[in-house]
Amino acid sequence: MTKRLPKILCIGAQKAGTSWLYENLRCNPMIWSPPFKELHFFDFKFVEESKRWARWHVRSSVKRTLKRPQTTEDQSLYLRSLMEEPILNGNWYKKAFAPMPEGSVGFDATPEYCSVPEEGIAFLKKFLDDPFIIYLIRDPLMRALSQVRMNMHRKKRDYADEEAWMEAAMDPVIASRGDYKTFIPMWDSAFPNVLYLPFGAIAEDPTAVLRAVERHCGLVPGCYEFAHERVFGTVRAAAPGKVLDYLSESVDTQATFLKERFSADFISQTT
Repeated sequence: MTKRLPKILCIGAQKAGTSWLYENLRCNPMIWSPPFKELHFFDFKFVEESKRWARWHVRSSVKRTLKRPQTTEDQSLYLRSLMEEPILNGNWYKKAFAPMPEGSVGFDATPEYCSVPEEGIAFLKKFLDDPFIIYLIRDPLMRALSQVRMNMHRKKRDYADEEAWMEAAMDPVIASRGDYKTFIPMWDSAFPNVLYLPFGAIAEDPTAVLRAVERHCGLVPGCYEFAHERVFGTVRAAAPGKVLDYLSESVDTQATFLKERFSADFISQTT
């Protein structure tokens, strides 16, 4: 029997189009993924920060999915089983993909995977038998600012409160989720054929982005009816000047790294 585990991972970056890719790639006839995004198996195992909230995140995602009117009884039983302890261990992850039909290609989109350390990347490669890796790259400042806005929204902070903005900007997860300089070389070392895609290409030609994913992962061409639609856009609140200055300075080394690692044409498409 074929091992039912994902063969394709989208590892990030957060606020760089991972939800868009998840929603659209699931329309490919070869793809199967659990009915909610972000499984957090590998970051929970190897990133200390994730251990504080990943269980809650998974359970919240399952509960939201259970409320969908089209959920069948069998799907409900499957989803409820994913809330039963122990969760987020190897057997749980296998259970998450257990319903995958024979011959399908499993897909897991969890942007926190991009900050998994070297030992975690090695474990992931062995556990999944050398999967295809997709990494969406967004301009460091724009990505960080989008994440700050999202976290402000989640915590119901006042967009008129400059100190709340600064507190959100200084949260260590802002730096870790966009630390291309540290983590891209690790992924390159373990996976020489990572598919890097610039965030701006999604708006410019979303179908071309999906075709590039299909070619890279050996998928048949799919029909992506909603490829031009935005998924989970962040509130466009204007950040205070001092917050923009702080973020600009904090991501300067990331921007320099990307310019050294990728072509000028690639960089021009990351915004």
